[in-house]
This record gives sequence, structure tokens and C-alpha cells, in this order.
Amino acid sequence: MQLYLRQFAAALFILAFAACTKTETIDPAPEAQNRIITYSIVNVQGDPISGAVNDRDSSITIYIPFYRQLVVLEPEITVPEGATVTPVSGTLIEDLLDVFRNGRDIKYTVTAKDGSKRTYTLRIVVQQPDLVLDELSTATDIAEFTIDTRLAYDAIHIKLTGSGFMEENELMKMVLVDETGRELSPIGLSTTNVGNIHLIIGSITKFTDPQEPVLQELKTGLYKIKVYSYGKNATTKFPVKINKL
Repeated sequence: MQLYLRQFAAALFILAFAACTKTETIDPAPEAQNRIITYSIVNVQGDPISGAVNDRDSSITIYIPFYRQLVVLEPEITVPEGATVTPVSGTLIEDLLDVFRNGRDIKYTVTAKDGSKRTYTLRIVVQQPDLVLDELSTATDIAEFTIDTRLAYDAIHIKLTGSGFMEENELMKMVLVDETGRELSPIGLSTTNVGNIHLIIGSITKFTDPQEPVLQELKTGLYKIKVYSYGKNATTKFPVKINKL
């Protein structure tokens, strides 16, 4: 009986305490008006590519499937009522290959109705397999190529196998990199994808005057080979030797 009375008293205490406790509702802080609400790439078939807007670090990240092979982006941007964004929604991002190869800051500044500003940085991530190049040289055996510029016609053809090559040559680039790390002008390029054989051929030709830019820049020496394939790039570990006569 005493145990029952103690339990009953405890229950009455809890009910009385709960009746005296108030639940306070705290309104969330108002959202900033100098922000980007949505960011989408609309020049694609099917659904637009939606960007991830991060207000904490003022960034926008978009993930581009490499098979779309986009070289121009058309963004559609929404901001709060009364706010403006610069560049405006619909302003094209052109020469995407240059963005991948050389880097270029793409920023958007949102100005709220009250004049406050915020600048977002765009990050572009290409969902693309890694580019892999098979080596032409080893640490002890350096592959050599010779071109004789004294002849009316001569050429060298650098053939690389690997994976990650694009079928469209316009989406790729091959360059020689000298021992200082300087990239020479692009080499003429062709690719072949047959079954499991993926081949890229870079050609330097002495045929016409004026000579092609890479031939004018070229000197006898050691060069690594660098290949750009859409949003990826790779460089051979070991150099080749180019002899220019």
C-alpha cells in the first residue's frame, strides 16, 4: 500500500511539473537575401544539371557527365525577389576546355535589395574516367625521334597507347613538355579506338613554310608528353628524346 501511495505521489508531481513548464518556440533566423537559391545548367537534353549551392563557403558545385561532352554551359540562376546576380542568368560559360586546361575563376555576385553583396565561386567537376598513358621510355631506355628540317618533307609520329582517350580529337590535345616544365604548342593529333586498343598519334611535320609553331619552338632535347582529354590530363613519367636536325 505504501509503495502504491509513493508511486501515485510521484505521478502527481510529474503532472504538476509538466503543467507548469512552457514550450518556447524560436523562430528561425531569416534567410539572407544576397544568396543564390538555385543554379542549373540547361543546355542539355532531358533534365537540367542541378548545381549544389553551399552558402557556408559561398560555392556552387556542378557535376558534368563526361559523355555529354559539353564545351559551353548555359546556367539558369534564381535569387530572392528584389536581388540581382552578375553575370546575369543565361550568360554563357564559353570555351570550357580552356577552363579545364588552364583554369579560370568563374564567380557570381548577388546583390540584395538592401545593397548587401555575396560572391559565389563555381566549381566544375567532370565525372570522367582517369586518363592513363602507357610509357614509351623507361628509366634506362629513352625512346628517340628524329626530324630533319633540312628536307622538304619529314615527320615524326609519336604513338601512345592508354585509356581515357576521347573519340573527338577536338576534345583532346597533345603537347611536349621541356625540362623546365614549359609546354610547347600543340601537336597535330589523331586517335583510334578499336576494341581494347586505344591509340593516340601526335605528328610533327616539316612540309610547309612557315613551319608549324611546335616545330619552330622545338630544339634537340628531352621532352615529356602531356595529353589533355576533355576534363582530364596526364603526363608521361619518363621523357623521350627529340632530335631536330
